[in-house]
Amino acid sequence: MPIATCSSGFCSASPSPWSNVLSDPQSLFSVEGLVAVVTGGGTGIGLMIAKALEANGAIVYIVSRRLDTLEAAAREHSRRGNLIPVQGDVTCRESMKAVAETIRERHGYVNLLVNNAGLAKNFLPKLPGPGEVDMKKYQELLWNAGSPQDFSGAFDVNVAAVWYTAVAFLDLLDAGNKRGNTPGVTSQILTVASGGAFRKDDKVFSVPYTLSKSAATHLGKMLAHFLKDWQIRSNVIAPGIFPSEMVDGLISDEYVRAGVPLHRAGTIDDMGGLILFLSSRAGAYVNGTVQLIDGGRLLLYPSSY
Repeated sequence: MPIATCSSGFCSASPSPWSNVLSDPQSLFSVEGLVAVVTGGGTGIGLMIAKALEANGAIVYIVSRRLDTLEAAAREHSRRGNLIPVQGDVTCRESMKAVAETIRERHGYVNLLVNNAGLAKNFLPKLPGPGEVDMKKYQELLWNAGSPQDFSGAFDVNVAAVWYTAVAFLDLLDAGNKRGNTPGVTSQILTVASGGAFRKDDKVFSVPYTLSKSAATHLGKMLAHFLKDWQIRSNVIAPGIFPSEMVDGLISDEYVRAGVPLHRAGTIDDMGGLILFLSSRAGAYVNGTVQLIDGGRLLLYPSSY
């Protein structure tokens, strides 16, 4: 590791591992040789992330309960033969320990863990205003919009699973730091939350989903503090509308045009560009942040962002 030296009132690492970065921008965003794990990596945003990393030189383990979906994703989307399916259930601690053990036996370390697996259920009906129904009817609509089990199910997948998956991989992330594959780039946990986590309006898709993603966002920030002394970073990605199984049949072109100031859904280029930034030297100084990527969608709603 370079030794920190101070001059002119601030400290900097010397010698810099990026001394040639201005003449070699491609190396700035390189993820060549990176070992990554992506939960929920067989479809949707998880697959976008896995494809972007693998196509640019990373070894990517994609994890899901559905082995057939993972195997199809690896077969159809792998560019270099380094999309590796591993069956695992993020809601089961023993299952995630087994996944970590499998990767430990194959590689012995991990540079990047992407907690992407998520659950959205019990979408709210369109809620009427006070001039349309009385409070009793409004109360009934909210009462029947979901059950306590729906809340606990969302928190099991979107929050508890993020915590226990992160803990299951800590020694492998620490081992990644000790290897020092890319000078200046330390191991990292990325939590895929949602731009919806910041919304305060009554037009959200699902109250359990919104609240659990808000909790997942805070958990990502907490992990940055828990792991700061180990130089394991933690950042959060908060996507807006991207194609996925979660929104299939719910999002129309008309809805997207009206609900996103850029008048389109996100693409693999959008998500891939962000993941390559965060995973490479380009994002090596980013820690404890939330990266909103929603085409300006939150600008249309009251939010806490």
